[in-house]
Amino acid sequence: MKIEKRLAKLVLIAVSLASVLLATGCWNSRELNKLAIVTAMAIDKAADADQYELTFQVVIPGQLAKSSNSGGGGGAPFSIYSVRSKTLFEGIRKASKQVPRQLFFSHIQVVVLGERLAKAGIEEIFDFFERSHEVRLTSMLLVAKGSPPGKLISTITPLAPLQAEAVLGASEFSSKIWSSSPDIGIDEVIRKLINPGADPSISGLRLLGDQQNVTQQQNLGQTRLPYHLEISGIAMFRDKKLAGWLENSESRGYMFIIDQMNSTIMNLSCEGQADGIALEVIKSKTKTQVSMKDGHAKVHIVVKAEGNVAEVKCGIPLTELSVLNKLEQEWGELVKASMMAAIQRAQAVQSDVFGFGEVLQRSHPKAWKQVEDNWAEAFSEAEVSITFQGQIMRSGMRGKSLMEKP
Repeated sequence: MKIEKRLAKLVLIAVSLASVLLATGCWNSRELNKLAIVTAMAIDKAADADQYELTFQVVIPGQLAKSSNSGGGGGAPFSIYSVRSKTLFEGIRKASKQVPRQLFFSHIQVVVLGERLAKAGIEEIFDFFERSHEVRLTSMLLVAKGSPPGKLISTITPLAPLQAEAVLGASEFSSKIWSSSPDIGIDEVIRKLINPGADPSISGLRLLGDQQNVTQQQNLGQTRLPYHLEISGIAMFRDKKLAGWLENSESRGYMFIIDQMNSTIMNLSCEGQADGIALEVIKSKTKTQVSMKDGHAKVHIVVKAEGNVAEVKCGIPLTELSVLNKLEQEWGELVKASMMAAIQRAQAVQSDVFGFGEVLQRSHPKAWKQVEDNWAEAFSEAEVSITFQGQIMRSGMRGKSLMEKP
């Protein structure tokens, strides 16, 4: 439903933008037939030259309206344009040789960075974003994993014909429903690049399955495709360069640490089954304390969480308090293990993606001043302790499992 609403909104924007701009008399008012509305952009470093590879996804208003109203059919609702250039600004200007209209970035929703660019360094492109008066700093930012970023924003999917919407929908699910990766905007990365005490982190995007025909228009009419896009992993940066990835349970541990765990499912053991019980995390709150003692950083994290039993595949008596206490203990061990795995992975590459340095700076500014210049090393050697307080609020509508023996 949210994707459909966003599509409808873009249709209205595309149809009415010119009249609104002209009516308001803006200094940079442009007629609609002279604009190319960019909804997604991909940026990477060329493999064979010191140049950027830029790819723009430009909406086609007429086809977008058809897709929004009929759920598909006709041609693709966007066009793809690619250029190479020494700078981003030059690339945007060079694209005018291909695009018959002026690129308009005020409604850009997604920016995907390539791994080559991320490994080489991202400082230059964010300097451009901060200086630009057109690119939205709240646009979602992602790092491509295993595929060129331009290919990812060119992929056609039937559920959300406009690829930027497909990516937004996947990220929304990943962040709010599954809590395996955060929604990161351009502005958040700029803040961490400027301020000491925290290194940037950006969610990953990858294309899975058969990648041969992902840009074919006939895919719009298919009910089942041999490929799909997936939000996967969290990129960690150190000195403005990609330093490594948090994967799987590490990503979930990261979300607990940064206090963005909205909801997820965790499997607990039951009568010898490693995944006999599905526990839904419904609430979580994390508080972090950081201090310096004898020249060493000390980090203590307290997590308070609530959960519900969502599914049971064994005959465990959930009405007994001792059983619930045992499940809560196992739950806590799983959460702490995922958090420590994330911390150890980040410490190995000296990337403080959790913002422990910022916590120290706020709570102990004098201690921070003494360690600021060597925080990366101090972070990598920090002693971390975790306290988990979990409570299972409900065991479902049924107190007893259907498999529980009478």
